[in-house]
Amino acid sequence: MEQIQSFIENIQEKNLIDVLIAIGIIIIFCMVSSLFSKFVMRILKIKGNDKEKLKNSDIYKGLRYVFICIGIYVALVILNLPDNWFILCSKVIRIFIIFNSARVLAGIISPESKIIRKIEKNQKLSENKVTISIMSKVITVLIYVIAGFMIIADLGYDLSGLITGLGLSSVFIALAAQELVGNLISGMAIISDKPFEIGDYIQVGEYAGTVEDIRFRSTKIRTAENTVITIQNSKIVSEYVVNVSKIEKRRIDISLRLPLDITAREITELIDSIKLVLYSNPEIISNSLQVNLGEIIDDAIKISIYFYISIIDYEEFLKFKTKANLSIMKLLEDKKIRLVYPGRNVYMINEEQ
Repeated sequence: MEQIQSFIENIQEKNLIDVLIAIGIIIIFCMVSSLFSKFVMRILKIKGNDKEKLKNSDIYKGLRYVFICIGIYVALVILNLPDNWFILCSKVIRIFIIFNSARVLAGIISPESKIIRKIEKNQKLSENKVTISIMSKVITVLIYVIAGFMIIADLGYDLSGLITGLGLSSVFIALAAQELVGNLISGMAIISDKPFEIGDYIQVGEYAGTVEDIRFRSTKIRTAENTVITIQNSKIVSEYVVNVSKIEKRRIDISLRLPLDITAREITELIDSIKLVLYSNPEIISNSLQVNLGEIIDDAIKISIYFYISIIDYEEFLKFKTKANLSIMKLLEDKKIRLVYPGRNVYMINEEQ
């Protein structure tokens, strides 16, 4: 501390010019850092239509901070600080440079970067978008882990001792990481089997929605209520998964309960009329239409109707189902046939006897 105090006191006598030069260098590096970042991004062929978005990217910010840190280091050399303070400031600058360099590399291989998007557009790799996205995230984690070890080593800690300490605690770490490892393995299974992809509408147990992101540990889906649910991959693997987006056609089942006093002729005419009404709809796959007298039970005669339609979109499917039900109800009204409710027999016990 006395060395710094002495240094400050002697500034007016012999170091004023050096201080002004150092401040000037820092200002110049700060001003030129933007041009430097754009130049490097141009070399890497990283361009963007949205300038604000480009300036807020990790690549742009990381390059700027690295360049400014270099300027500060040059300024410190010119200032000729005391050795202890120069070593301390140099360590801080190196830490900032390591972190921001990792930030730049992570930004280059991030799933949202243009380089990764160009790779995804490759015809041979277009079907492996999820795999590419996951691998980019894994590499990003490795980049930051390596940067962390470099910072720890730069701070003077013994990495071999740290690794030995981790080895002694491996049992406790393994027990704590069982669930994490299970999710990672499940994530790899999802990536390899490809039961669904980003953008697919799936149902996992009691949850249903559109897949927004697939990670090693979890998967995010957006529900019909516009909420985002994060489901652990281990649960997805253990549950059944219904991928609605992969269906090629949808099935509609309708059941009618007719009164027991209806005649055979009326039933035959009703079946023929239902077939005629439904056959006229182009959305129905004609060879799939089935209208049959299902069964005769104690309180009703059941007519079963089922068919497939070519409509895949869920909302359009619901609209068509409503339209089909209304057309059958109108047909029943025209023929003056009323549907019956399920009957129940109620027995009363006279306790006075």
